[in-house]
Amino acid sequence: MFARIVLATAAVVLTTGAAFSQKPADAAAKKAALVAGSPAPALVIDKWVKGSPVPGFEKGKVYVVEFWATWCGPCIAGMPHLSALQRKYKDKGVTFIGVSAKDKNNSLAAVEAMVKNKGDGMDYTVAWDPERTTFDAYMKAAGQNGIPCSFVVDGTGKIVYIGHPMFLDMPMEQIVAGTWDIQKGGAAVAEAQAKTSEIYKALSTDPKAAIALIGEFESKYPAFGDLFGSLKFDALMSTGDFPAAYAAGKKLVDDAIAHKDASALNQIAWKIVDPDAKWEKVDLDLAMRAAEQGVAITNEKDGAVLDTLARVWFLKGDIKKAIECETKAVAESTGEMKASLEKTLAEYKAKSPQ
Repeated sequence: MFARIVLATAAVVLTTGAAFSQKPADAAAKKAALVAGSPAPALVIDKWVKGSPVPGFEKGKVYVVEFWATWCGPCIAGMPHLSALQRKYKDKGVTFIGVSAKDKNNSLAAVEAMVKNKGDGMDYTVAWDPERTTFDAYMKAAGQNGIPCSFVVDGTGKIVYIGHPMFLDMPMEQIVAGTWDIQKGGAAVAEAQAKTSEIYKALSTDPKAAIALIGEFESKYPAFGDLFGSLKFDALMSTGDFPAAYAAGKKLVDDAIAHKDASALNQIAWKIVDPDAKWEKVDLDLAMRAAEQGVAITNEKDGAVLDTLARVWFLKGDIKKAIECETKAVAESTGEMKASLEKTLAEYKAKSPQ
């Protein structure tokens, strides 16, 4: 099967630590003019692609300025998380702003298309920075070289957190409550990041140990309770604890449907039906629910998601529906992916009763 996103991009970022730490990680960052505690630079935005314009930071309100691009896998993977946080804190005076800057692989047209395609999957304000003015005022000034990267501006107009949006839960909880301490909080987030690296390493060598580490992490850092949901599911599947795995998978599917996260639904469904996995027990009903919801959310326009649903139908023994779905998958794909899906379609057709 063609390319499956299983948060590998997130794993790479976690193990390298790019754009996570409140403490500068390289020579450029050590000389950064913008650090946690600095006044927040003004936003210079050419076009507000989604949401109401934010002409300035209002006193008493909190803002999250997140930098992203259409080509950035971890940025896209984190959109449901940002959307969930925006919904959670919307009534508490918090505004999330996804700022995308022009580069050779990123354009206004691409941003507008992604915003339209994602719909509620990008349930926050989106802005376009063609001259990279805002990008430079934040990212370059802070010595940050990797995206996604978020800056939290508190009610006094100061930046109180700089880091990967994956770790925003703890800062946001405390910033909104008025209990955030830049130094102590930054140290706690850094410690949590180090623990995540341990978990990712264990996942590749000892899934049982990884499950134990995840349990310890969830107990110590309840604000990050959902961070390892999909990875825990993967680890439980790898150890053969299928009752626990599918119970965890059901919760993941429920959450993904609630957040309209087609990528997560596709990931879960494919994990179950991946022909290379050869699981002892396969919950096709759970895979079907996840895949059908993923197809519905993407309006039958995502080849990879359609391909997953086709595989579920194939395993359920409905070759006709598998062929119909895979035909749609091929039509919605291009390049190497299309070639790969055409081979799968041929496989299904070969199994079709004459």
